[in-house]
Amino acid sequence: MRRALLVVGILILAAPAWAGGGFSLFGSYSEIVEDAEAPGVGVRVSIGGKNWVGDLTWTWLQKQEDVNTFDLFVDEVQVIPTDLGIRYLFNTNGSFKPYLGAGATFFYTNVNTGNAENAFGGYGMLGFNLGRGRTTFFAEGIYRFGSTDVEYRYTVDQITSGSMDVGGWGVNVGVAWGF
Repeated sequence: MRRALLVVGILILAAPAWAGGGFSLFGSYSEIVEDAEAPGVGVRVSIGGKNWVGDLTWTWLQKQEDVNTFDLFVDEVQVIPTDLGIRYLFNTNGSFKPYLGAGATFFYTNVNTGNAENAFGGYGMLGFNLGRGRTTFFAEGIYRFGSTDVEYRYTVDQITSGSMDVGGWGVNVGVAWGF
């Protein structure tokens, strides 16, 4: 049984190399909600061919204080997006490779004094890879959008709830290693 699990694990880790893809690490600066930005870091696993690439991206963004969640409520908010999407690379032979991408986003949303639902949304991106060979640098602009329900409970009978938009504009800059 252990050998079978080991073989399955190796196959899963080696799949990006067979399909053509890569691994990326990056720094990020993004809006978490309207008028609140946060720095962060992220990781991306890519699988695909020469022009079309599928991406699974996870970005950790720092918790921010004094954020307006809805109406006049102010709270400490953290949003951690996980993106699943596709990219199209336009110039795959040169050292400058622009691309467009889009997909779905799952927002893990945490507020300090209330309750926030995790949300689904989407994203669009525009970026470029710079370099030749297996290691390249990249920079991209990304826009994520979604909406979550937030609830604050004052007493057993007194509950206030509303909707909070999550996401916004962001920038990612990092290093990509291709297989």
